Amino acid sequence: MAHSDLSLKDIPAINVIIGKNDTGKTGLLKLLYATVKSLEVYSLKAKSSEVVFKKELSDKLLDTFMPRKNGLGDLVQKGSKERLDIDLVINGNNGKYRQQIFYSFGDRTEKSISTCIEHVEAIPANSINALFVPAKEVLTAFTDIRNIRENFYGTGFDDTYLDLIKALNLETTKGRVANELSQVNKSLEDLFEGKIEQTGQKDQPFVFKKGNQQFAMQQTAEGIKKIGILTTLITNRQLGKGTILFMDEPETALHPDAIRQMVEMLVAMSKAGVQIFIASHSYFVIKQLANCSKREQINVSCWNLTREIGKPVNNSFHDLIDGILPSNSIIDEAIKMYDEEIDIDLK
Repeated sequence: MAHSDLSLKDIPAINVIIGKNDTGKTGLLKLLYATVKSLEVYSLKAKSSEVVFKKELSDKLLDTFMPRKNGLGDLVQKGSKERLDIDLVINGNNGKYRQQIFYSFGDRTEKSISTCIEHVEAIPANSINALFVPAKEVLTAFTDIRNIRENFYGTGFDDTYLDLIKALNLETTKGRVANELSQVNKSLEDLFEGKIEQTGQKDQPFVFKKGNQQFAMQQTAEGIKKIGILTTLITNRQLGKGTILFMDEPETALHPDAIRQMVEMLVAMSKAGVQIFIASHSYFVIKQLANCSKREQINVSCWNLTREIGKPVNNSFHDLIDGILPSNSIIDEAIKMYDEEIDIDLK
C-alpha cells in the first residue's frame, strides 16, 4: 500500500510503530498478523486433514484486509508496476522452530496469491500464537460482531475482530498462570479496582465487577474494557509465552497515568515470552517505552514512518535502550504547540 521497501533484522520483543495518519502503521500490523495467524491455522488443520498453506494465507489476508472487488491487488502500492514481495522468518519453541515465509503477488491478484513458499513446517503445539487487539474495543458489541460475521456473512468487521472474539470467548480453565503474567493481571486489575469476568451468558458474556457491584459492558468505561481484554486473554491462557501480540493504538480511551502503567505491564509481558508490536500516536506510549528500555536495559525498536505528499513511506529504526526518542512527528507537534504559545504571549 503506502510502502515501497521495509527491511529489518533481529526484531526484538517490543516494537512500537509511529507516524502520521496514512503512513501504513495498521497495514503493517495486519500484514504481519495475517501471515503468522495463517501459519497458526494451517498448523492446526494439518493435524487432521490435507491443507495448502497458500490457500490459508490467501483467505486470511482477504478476511483481515477486506479489500474491495479488486481483491488482494489493492494491497499493492498504487501506480507501482512491481509485485508485493513479503519475506519473513518466524522463530519459536525455544529456538527449535524456524520457518521462512515468502509470498508475492501483483496488482491484478484477486483471491489467491500467485507465488508462495510450498514447504511449510507446522508449528509445534502451544508454541506460537498470534493475537490482534484493534483500536476499537470489542466487549460491548461482542455478540453483534460475531453474528454479523458468522451468521450474516457481513463485512463490517474484519478478522482482527472475529479472531479476538473467538480468543476471548474461550472459558477460563484452572491451572497455573506464569508468575510474570499473574503479576501483570493483578496490576491491570488494581488499576481500575475491579476486573472483567465471563458470565457464560450469550446475551451478556462479560461484566465488570467492582467490589460487590456488577456493571454491564454498556455501563463500563472504554479504558476499563481495553485493559479487560488483556486480563481476560491472560486468564484464559490465550496470552502467554510464545504469543505474538499486535495492538493498534492501545492508548485509546486511557488517561496518561493508565497509559504509562499499561506500558509497564506490556514490558512485563515481554519478559514472560510475549513479542509485542504496537502502532501508536501517543507521546506517553513511546516515552514510557523509552524509559522502560533504558531502566531495564532491554531492546525496544521504534519504527519511525514518514511520508511526503505523493511519495512512498520512508522508514527508520531506532533502539530506545539509551532512553532517547528519535526525531518524530509526535514530538514535532508538541514543539509546534509550544512555539505557538510563545508567539501568542509575545503578541
